[in-house]
Amino acid sequence: MASLACNPGIFIVLGVAVLQGYTLWAMGLMAAYAVGFSLPLAVIMLGVSFGKSAIKAKRTEAAIRITAGVLLIAAGFYFLVTL
Repeated sequence: MASLACNPGIFIVLGVAVLQGYTLWAMGLMAAYAVGFSLPLAVIMLGVSFGKSAIKAKRTEAAIRITAGVLLIAAGFYFLVTL
């Protein structure tokens, strides 16, 4: 995860921000890159901290899977009929 900061994506975003010539737009691009880049790390950290809650939620896993499956099948039939 630490090596991701060395990828060329930051240089692409910086180049686009500089070439646009708009300061606020460049700041917005950089902020969007920073948020998008840090979200996976935040999700991993929250997942680690909510580990105990996940163990307690194992009991409801079967009900959640069945409900999600029924909703996915219903959505598939809906799209099949409307298209």
